[in-house]
Amino acid sequence: MPQLTVGERDDSGRLVASYTIAGSLAKKESSSSETVGVRLRRRSWRHVLSTVFLPAGYPATVSPGKQYSIYNALQAFCSSLAGLIASRAVLQGHGVGKADASATHAILLTVIQDVFSRLTTIVAGYHLGTSLFPEAKTYRLAADIFNDASIIFDTISPHLGFLELTFTYPFVRYGTGSSLRIASLCMSGAFRAMCGVVAGGSKTALTVHFATSGRISGDVGDLNAKDGSKETVLALLGMLGGTLVMHYVHDTASTYIVLFTLLFLHIWANYRAVRVVTLRTLNRQRANIMWTAYRPKTSGNIADQSGKPRILTPGAVSALEYIFVNPAALHDLSARSTPLLGHCDIGSSFSAITSSASAILAADTLRPGHNGLRAPDASQIEAILEFFQDEKYILWFDPHARGACRMHVCLKEGHKPADHLKAWAHAQEVGRILDGRAPGSFDTGGESFSAFLEGVLAAGWKVDEGGMVAGSPRVLSVGNGETGLGDEIDEDRKNV
Repeated sequence: MPQLTVGERDDSGRLVASYTIAGSLAKKESSSSETVGVRLRRRSWRHVLSTVFLPAGYPATVSPGKQYSIYNALQAFCSSLAGLIASRAVLQGHGVGKADASATHAILLTVIQDVFSRLTTIVAGYHLGTSLFPEAKTYRLAADIFNDASIIFDTISPHLGFLELTFTYPFVRYGTGSSLRIASLCMSGAFRAMCGVVAGGSKTALTVHFATSGRISGDVGDLNAKDGSKETVLALLGMLGGTLVMHYVHDTASTYIVLFTLLFLHIWANYRAVRVVTLRTLNRQRANIMWTAYRPKTSGNIADQSGKPRILTPGAVSALEYIFVNPAALHDLSARSTPLLGHCDIGSSFSAITSSASAILAADTLRPGHNGLRAPDASQIEAILEFFQDEKYILWFDPHARGACRMHVCLKEGHKPADHLKAWAHAQEVGRILDGRAPGSFDTGGESFSAFLEGVLAAGWKVDEGGMVAGSPRVLSVGNGETGLGDEIDEDRKNV
């Protein structure tokens, strides 16, 4: 039997050991001499560091994100330094180093701040929780803005202890009151809590993106744990660097110069980090860009000059999307001068389009600026339901809206993410019709949309994951009489 060699590799594909099997191993009368030779590959310091701080299977198990990691490391370092400045200011405000300082007073202030922080966590989690996944990039940057606002309120809090509010101009004067300082600490706690809620949800969405967009699927838990390890090291480095900065920065002017420089770098690094992320899930803004580029007879820089339908890749859409934008806005990106077509909410209650106008609203319809729409009557509602009987959604106007057109999409039982995308494209076409930018047809084009959906999937988009709906949508069950309706009505659910 010839000599055999067995190689052993780790989850990243690196050779860690090799085994040589001698030919005598195949014989029944094997000798007592060593028949298996083992050769271990020496592990370099780079290998050790990559094993500790990089996810298992790197780089095959994560999507390309080297630039994101660099910017994320820079922002974490700057945030740690700025946090030390804020912590020193809070301790100074509590009276550290002063003989007349009271530990009980400091504890009471900490308790009040913590109460505001916990209440804000509950409220923010309720109102923003379901919006974090669809708008992950927006809230990832917003989280750091909230964090910086918290640092600013902490830093200015000691100076507010010498000011008090008055009822006469200029409404602020020097005194011994501490109400402004307490308010500043409470605002700091509230913003820090909002940062925690928003950062947690958006970071999870980005972690899932990086773990599932590589050549092979990675471990989300491992990626999150390794990311936490890297942030811990960066925070430690920031604290070490901060001790040197604190030793030389004492006066107010230099403190604020260093602080705002760090905060500027922090926001800039976070902005660059979210800009380099290319998500493959469609939210409402990305759907705007996709449909505008695809629909026929589109002029401008997005579609082909011939007007031929075009499917944009996730990278092309990422270069065109904005970080902060109203997700409910319908934009015609081929018209750079007046891109706004109106607004549309997905998952609305049926009452949003059927509720009767009150006497006050009826009087308001006579005033300038009102769109003149009225709530549909019974026969019109029946016609609307019949028009959308073959769809998993109902699209109609908000009869109470003022100014720009506002539409609502009511979802039916069995709706899927593809239905959300079609409803959004339908709303865009309605907005173009009302604005005189398209011929008068409410049809999104059944065959046209099917081809669009096939092209979207072929381009690498993840349509089934769904990012079009924010909030807990209402679902309609359309039937005759009591058919399909339960004996009880579920309680109202939130819709952001």
